[in-house]
Amino acid sequence: MTGPVSGVVLAAGLSTRFEAGADKPKQLFRVGGESLVRRTCRAALASALGEVILVTGYATGRVRSEVADLDLRTVHNPSYADGQSGSVRCGLAAVADDAKGAMFLPIDQPGLDAAVIDRLLGAFGGPDSIVVPTFRGRRGAPATFGRDWFARLEGLRGDEGARPLLRELAERVEELELDSELPLVDIDTEAEARAWVERSGTP
Repeated sequence: MTGPVSGVVLAAGLSTRFEAGADKPKQLFRVGGESLVRRTCRAALASALGEVILVTGYATGRVRSEVADLDLRTVHNPSYADGQSGSVRCGLAAVADDAKGAMFLPIDQPGLDAAVIDRLLGAFGGPDSIVVPTFRGRRGAPATFGRDWFARLEGLRGDEGARPLLRELAERVEELELDSELPLVDIDTEAEARAWVERSGTP
């Protein structure tokens, strides 16, 4: 048995807003001496998630090499250019049959750690549950969906990932208020990455 919730790390995107581009995709940007993708995978593995599945796409060889020594599974999204929803579907297809839910973790939130993941898991209520973190009224990622919602997730298309479903099911979503905004801050540009490092005090 894997455990009640599987972790799906979404690392397939083109990161078109990240200035370094093809030479240094956002997944490989280093914070505190390690790449964003490795940092996220290590946090997921240190948590109580039942398993960790990494969805790759763009620069898949380099991304996989960053986590080659970690105890996780990788799946490739060949349609990564079509948007995040394809990565959600790829990840869902790999989730263990006995999992009661799936948590979708972005790689661009370097403040997300195992302690926050475990708090979200503690709020998960079973197959009909949806949980998101919030800070002062602003929802963020990672979102956790119970198995009852998997069919709806599989029907998503485009680049918004699960956000349209979260909007549609707003009244069903349980919000977990965090003590700090830092775990929810995502970085889309190198300037934002540098700002995050300065703000967090990460060396």
